[in-house]
Amino acid sequence: MNAPSLNSWSKPLFARGLLVASLLVALAAATGPGQAVAQEKLKIGFGGALLGNLATYGLSNFYGLEYAVLDINKKGGIRGQQVEIVSEDDSCVPAKATEAAEKLLSSKVRFVLGHSCSGATRAALKVYGDKALVVSSSATEFSLTEDGKSPYFFRTTPRDDIQVKLQLALIKKNNYKKIAIVHDNGDYGQSLAAMTKKMIDEDLSGELKAVVYEGVVSGQLSFEPVIAKVVDAEAEALVWCGYYNDAAKLAAQLLQNNVKITLIGPDGLNDKRYVNIAQKAAEGTFCTGQIDYSQSAAARVALADHRRRYYSREIGSFFFYSAGAAQALFAALEKVGPEADFPTIKRRLTEDTVETVMGPIRFDSKGDVIGAGFKIFVIDHGRFVEVNL
Repeated sequence: MNAPSLNSWSKPLFARGLLVASLLVALAAATGPGQAVAQEKLKIGFGGALLGNLATYGLSNFYGLEYAVLDINKKGGIRGQQVEIVSEDDSCVPAKATEAAEKLLSSKVRFVLGHSCSGATRAALKVYGDKALVVSSSATEFSLTEDGKSPYFFRTTPRDDIQVKLQLALIKKNNYKKIAIVHDNGDYGQSLAAMTKKMIDEDLSGELKAVVYEGVVSGQLSFEPVIAKVVDAEAEALVWCGYYNDAAKLAAQLLQNNVKITLIGPDGLNDKRYVNIAQKAAEGTFCTGQIDYSQSAAARVALADHRRRYYSREIGSFFFYSAGAAQALFAALEKVGPEADFPTIKRRLTEDTVETVMGPIRFDSKGDVIGAGFKIFVIDHGRFVEVNL
């Protein structure tokens, strides 16, 4: 078979300015020598943020998928059929995710790895309906699986209620009583905020109190009005519900105003770009994050492969979750065939435990992963250091 077409592979790679030579190496590795030219490939769609402020999420997801595709193609593909990635950027914007989903469906894609952000995923799922089976490795918003509206949606990342419980455990360990909750008004942020407040209100100790519950506009320049409310309420901890780009500005302005308060965030802060933007203001920030799978034998092979092709390019937070998502999907397709109907494929995903770079995983009946979890980290001298609760 011939190498994947430039139309299907070039968008995300050139969006980040990779050299043509790097692309050609990836293309050659994806197929191997002596393959036939004309056989049709199996299309796997990718939807995620490849441009914009949150592109680091999408690229991390893309690199993981890319590794899994290169690896399966070296082994002969799925039932002898080579795999091709068809990618669309959504910039983590719901309207763009809708367009991306429409384009992927028009390209005759039945399987999608994505999307990167929860709001974009929600929008895309409305378009896919029962026309595509979707596996996300980074969309954590609780209701994406809980509401049952998307029966062919799966995810390898744990969902938000798990990380909120960890954050509250941290709050209790540090004896904080007055909590400020601030969100970015997005699907991800609002869901986290509502869940955090609900768990605080329902806490049996009766000691915790949400003294501030405020939404802000993502992308705004000044957080001083909400900071003033936090100060007036004498909050001891500020739980940020949103992504790192806004959190970095919030942290910087807390430092500029000499507001000494513990900042706690979700996995949306667990990214080196948060530290790069906030710099010294990031020090002492707590955040949840995915389990580190980099030390397993399979993960080391995947990481070495990525570094051979991209040298020092960071894999980001979701590389292993994305590779694991693709490997679980590929195992199901190998077993029942890519032309099988979605209920048949779903049975394999929910009944079969598959070895991946994440270790052994499968999915429950709602589509949530079994075999993955969150940890709490603190930023210490620019590094994310795991905290034992």
